[in-house]
Amino acid sequence: MPPTTRRSQAGASQASIAKNPTRKRGPASRKESSSLWNFNTTSNGDDVLPSTEDHADDDYHNEEEPPLALGGPADALDSLHEMADKVGREVELFSVELDRFLKELPHREDKHVVAIEVAGKFQHIAQKAAESLNKRHERERRLQLRREWAQRANVSDQRTGGGSRIGSLRGTGSILEGRKAEEVKEQRHWQQEADIWQLFKLILELHYRHTTTEALDRELQAEREDKLAQLASPNRYTTEAELYDRFLIESDTARERSLIKQWLEQTAEHQETDVQGVMEELETRSGAGKGLWSKGWLHTRERIKKEKRLRSWPDPSDPVLPQIRTENGEDMMATTLDPDAPGRQQRVLEKEDRFYEKAVWVACWEMLRRGTSWQDIRAWCEERNEGWRAVALFTVESKHSSSNSAWRKMCHLASDSECANEYEAAVYGLLSGNAKAVEKVCRSVDDHLFAYYTTTLTREFELYLHTNFPDRVPAMTALRRSTSANEGLTSRATAQEAFNNLIMRLRQNSATKEESAQPLKIIEHYLLNNDAENLVYTTGMAASDLDSMRGGEETDSVIERIRNAPAQLLPESQVVLDPAALRIAAHIYVVTRAIDPMEPQAETVGAEENVLVSYLQALRAQGRRDYAAMYASRMRHDKYVAVLGNLLQDVSGASQQKEMLKLMSDDYGLDVVAIFDEQVRLILQKYFTLRREEVPSRPLETLEDYAGEQTRLFPGRRIREDFMPAEMDEGDILLCRGLEWFRLLPGEWKVTFSTLGLGMRMALVSGHVSGAMLLARTFPFQSISEHKTVEVLGKVVNIMDKNSPIQPPPGTQEAMQLDVLRQQSRTYYELEQLVLAILALADWVSVERAYSTTPRAASTPPAELKAAKADLDEAIAPLLQPGFLREAADDSEAVDLKWIRICYIPEILLAYQCALYSAGPMLSRDAYIELMDLSTTIADESTGLTELFVQSGRMRELVDGFAQAGKTMLVMKGVNGRKFRPKGREGKDLSLWEIGGGGNAGVVANGDDDGSGIGLVAADADADAD
Repeated sequence: MPPTTRRSQAGASQASIAKNPTRKRGPASRKESSSLWNFNTTSNGDDVLPSTEDHADDDYHNEEEPPLALGGPADALDSLHEMADKVGREVELFSVELDRFLKELPHREDKHVVAIEVAGKFQHIAQKAAESLNKRHERERRLQLRREWAQRANVSDQRTGGGSRIGSLRGTGSILEGRKAEEVKEQRHWQQEADIWQLFKLILELHYRHTTTEALDRELQAEREDKLAQLASPNRYTTEAELYDRFLIESDTARERSLIKQWLEQTAEHQETDVQGVMEELETRSGAGKGLWSKGWLHTRERIKKEKRLRSWPDPSDPVLPQIRTENGEDMMATTLDPDAPGRQQRVLEKEDRFYEKAVWVACWEMLRRGTSWQDIRAWCEERNEGWRAVALFTVESKHSSSNSAWRKMCHLASDSECANEYEAAVYGLLSGNAKAVEKVCRSVDDHLFAYYTTTLTREFELYLHTNFPDRVPAMTALRRSTSANEGLTSRATAQEAFNNLIMRLRQNSATKEESAQPLKIIEHYLLNNDAENLVYTTGMAASDLDSMRGGEETDSVIERIRNAPAQLLPESQVVLDPAALRIAAHIYVVTRAIDPMEPQAETVGAEENVLVSYLQALRAQGRRDYAAMYASRMRHDKYVAVLGNLLQDVSGASQQKEMLKLMSDDYGLDVVAIFDEQVRLILQKYFTLRREEVPSRPLETLEDYAGEQTRLFPGRRIREDFMPAEMDEGDILLCRGLEWFRLLPGEWKVTFSTLGLGMRMALVSGHVSGAMLLARTFPFQSISEHKTVEVLGKVVNIMDKNSPIQPPPGTQEAMQLDVLRQQSRTYYELEQLVLAILALADWVSVERAYSTTPRAASTPPAELKAAKADLDEAIAPLLQPGFLREAADDSEAVDLKWIRICYIPEILLAYQCALYSAGPMLSRDAYIELMDLSTTIADESTGLTELFVQSGRMRELVDGFAQAGKTMLVMKGVNGRKFRPKGREGKDLSLWEIGGGGNAGVVANGDDDGSGIGLVAADADADAD
């Protein structure tokens, strides 16, 4: 039941709506309740519906008998895929139309008209989908609807005298299998949705003129007066039909009820079996086929004739009736054939005639339920020799009668009297406003709603006549004035209360409880109550409850949790769980919110936006993101930032990202910087946030112990070949994808490099060295700088290249601007240099290991090895500069940079120390001089490197490495008696380390050689260079 207020719904709607399985009732249980579709009982319990299950001419059975042609599994799968694609295309059409609506709305003054137009387009999309599917499966759909009608009717077997005819009505599973069943189900769902959109359009027309109350009242009153002016002034000759038109104009409530009544009639025509199907089913049950309607009370008439031939027959005026029993001998049979004879004599017809009588009234009820015109009903009765029924029902259609109030009163009395069956009472009750009589034949939720709106409208018209034209209402037909009789007739507040009470009863009634809880029925109930706002609010509450029951931290979800998880879910949770119903609710929210000039209420907007968030999640699950920005644009800033920050993680590829960026920035004016920042924050939070105790003390381990034969190349340890991570994990890829948006973002220099720096440093701090490598390769500083400076400076510049010929003169405005840009991007630039040094170590070790492990004669070292050594020297040089990674933007960054320097720089320099040691015998003894320079640089207090080795506990390793290098340099003064004088190294010589003579040095060099010739090659190369 739609809530009266938001708060009351939030707190009170806790009732369980768990769906109970449908139970198949036996014949005895059918007889206990007259509220079922019950053709097999009368007031005295006689079975009246015959069976034709064994008849050879069973039309319905023959219609079903041929098996439906079904394809194989491959055909079924292809068809299901095709159907899924088609549904996806149609869902996209809703987004297209909504997008057009939102773009057109600012340029239109009549906003509610634009809303009505888009609701009509939504209806058209759903109707087209339903019609397309119906063309392929019309026969199957008719069979299914007819079967469902028969099951609800619980039609009994005339020949066996009881039980439902399940044998001749195969279940849906056997009638429709596989893909056909799915497509018929889909067709019916689309048709129901089309009807929902038609209802929404009707509600917009009636209630959504968003002007001030006084202005709206004046506007409506002016329209009302214009319409009334077109009618003649009422006088004694004015017909009731003209008064009824005036009544609908003067009473907004009556007009609304009339329109909704018409809508319910149309839905029955769309969603239920048609009248022809009902007729065919009744003909099948009778065993007489088409002849059912032409025989009248044939069996009773023949029995009376037989009795008249066998006995004397009293005059009609004789008070004593002949004592004749029915053929089965159980009841007294009516002795005359006038229509009211059974009721007047308190007797019954023969069993077959009772079936016929009930079938005729069922047909009349079904035609009234579907809005069949009175002319057509009258013609139908006359064609079947039921002229008296045509006369009885014709009065309501008379255009020239001054008053039918007395006739309606007689219908009311007839519906309360002993009718032949409940359908006769329902027809008269429908005509007179007797809801109690009509409800006895209502089987579906919409049947009950139809009975409510029709009878209430009739009673309201009677009250209108009594109030405004009392001379048209004779005393005997004066409406009962009790509160219960007139409840909710004129006041909108009391009308809503009466409707809410009806919905509550339907949700509690075992016969309608399950149907009332269906998602589209829930939406229908809210719209009928003109409560679309509460539909969205309560559905958002249900989304919150579902998310709370899911568990996990609230920060992990984009659904706003309004309250703690309840013991029981709201009925509206079914809307959240049904993608189509959720789409309808989301589009209703966008349309109604867009035409409402009032700002959303702070206490409700969170729940309302949950509906859009849930729908976006559903679209994300289907892989549909093209219109995510449009839906997100209808949310508050913080909400759409959080939602799109999650959703954009799925968008990959430059073309898709460019298109999405254009939609968000240009088309919908979203804060893309905040969205991209949020996306990166979420990725870092999920994949890169570790407690410091969880991070390895050495996230990068480059060295390994060595005890092999090549002691001159590897003094006790060497660089590991496999120190680089083998594969990237999901977090690395997502972070790279998230940062790609900043490359595409026009300008935004500061935020781009700030976020790149954040991503790089978080990857290093959390030990994701692989992620840092991926970022360095994907976002090289030079490339990003040259790309961004085009938009920032108007030219391509690598701002860190101070040797560039286009550098501006110092002190100029451009030079100062470059200094600012350097400052803003320094952190990422220096972190990239750190990572490039690690990559250079990896490149060096791969080349060095391939060279050192391959036996070869003395030869000149390959150019590849020399190039790797040069690249390594160049990559390590920035790490030795004073101030490297010491300029932080804030305290948090300062802490991270200090941790990175302590954990990574000592490890890198120790590996570099080993590389220089190996380069000495491989390439040139200059490498030993470079080792001397490295020790001097580390000892320089301005670099702060000594402090890093102390803080990391790696000082002993550093000293041991230099000591081992010193031992080697003692014997490397010269080779083959030649003095070593390194080029360009004036004042630096290995004699500083000499202890013994030069000859000993040569002996040691040759003695320690492992046979590869590497040491001698390096020494000879130096000597030759001398």
